[in-house]
Amino acid sequence: MLGVRYSERLFIFLLAVLVGFGCGKDASEPSRTYLFLGHPYDWNNGYRIDPRLETLDFARFDQVWLGGDVCSRTTERQETMEYLDSLLYFYNGHVQWTLGNHDVMYGNLEWIKEKTGRNSFYTTGLEGGITLLVLNTNLFWMYPAGPPQEQCRERQAQMDLMLSVLDTIRESSYLVILHHHALLTALKPDSLRESFNINPETVTISCDPSDLFDSRIYPRLVAAQQRNVQVILVGGDIGMKAKKMEYRLPEGIWLLGSGITNSLKRENAPEYVTTFDPDQVLLFHHDLKNRELSWEFVVLNDWLETVR
Repeated sequence: MLGVRYSERLFIFLLAVLVGFGCGKDASEPSRTYLFLGHPYDWNNGYRIDPRLETLDFARFDQVWLGGDVCSRTTERQETMEYLDSLLYFYNGHVQWTLGNHDVMYGNLEWIKEKTGRNSFYTTGLEGGITLLVLNTNLFWMYPAGPPQEQCRERQAQMDLMLSVLDTIRESSYLVILHHHALLTALKPDSLRESFNINPETVTISCDPSDLFDSRIYPRLVAAQQRNVQVILVGGDIGMKAKKMEYRLPEGIWLLGSGITNSLKRENAPEYVTTFDPDQVLLFHHDLKNRELSWEFVVLNDWLETVR
C-alpha cells in the first residue's frame, strides 16, 4: 500500500471496516480489544517492524498501543513513517505511541508528530472509563548524576501534565500509563528488577535533580489508586532479558511489560540479549458495560496462527 494516495487509502480502510462489520463485528458490541507491542523492530532491517507482525491486520483492533522502539532507525528516513502508516493507519486515531530511544535517536521527531497528529506526550480518554497517559520517557534522565540542562521546558511540561492528571483524576475506572523505559524498578521484587532491557534505579523527570519519579509521581499514583482508579503502568522496553513482566504492587498498582526480539538471529546476538524464549504480546480486553479491563500475554507465533 506504500505510495497510495491518502484519499485512496482512506477509502480502502473504510471499506475494510464496513466489510468487517458485515462479517459479524457489531460496532455496538460492549467490548473492545487493545493490542500492546513493545520493542517490535526487525533486528535485520532498521526501517521495518518484525516481519511476523507485517502479516497482521492491525485494523482488527480497537486500539494499538506501541511501547516504543518501533523500528531501530525509525526517524532516519521519512519513508519509514509512510511504511508504518501503511500498516497502522495513523489517520484513524486508534494508535497510541510511547516513544522509545530508537524512535528519536535520529531526530526528526516532527515526522512522528505530523503522522500521528499528537505531541510526544499527551493524555486522552477512551470510552468505558479509561484515561490514557502516554509518556515520552526520553525526556527523563535515568542516571544518578543530575540531568543535563536541556529540553527543560519540554521536561517541565510533561511533569506538569502528569501532576495535573494524577491530582484531578476521579471519575475514570482506569488510568493506563504507557511508557518505554523502565519505571519504579526499586519497588519490584529481586526476580523482576532486571526484566526491562535497561533498569534504572533513579529516574529524574525534569531538569531539577530533586524531581524523581519515585518521590514526585509514585505517591500520586497511590492516591489515585486509593480513589478507586485502577492504575496500570505498561512498559515496552523489554524482550532482551525477559519477554514479559507482570507485578502488582502492595497498593494495588499493576506494572506490566511486554516485548519482542526474536527476529534477532541467535548466532548474532550481543551479550546483553540473554533470552530467546518465545516472544509474547499483550492483549487487553475491555468490557464497556461493566467498565472492566483485563489482559493476557499470548505467545506471538501461536497467536498469529489464530488471527491471520
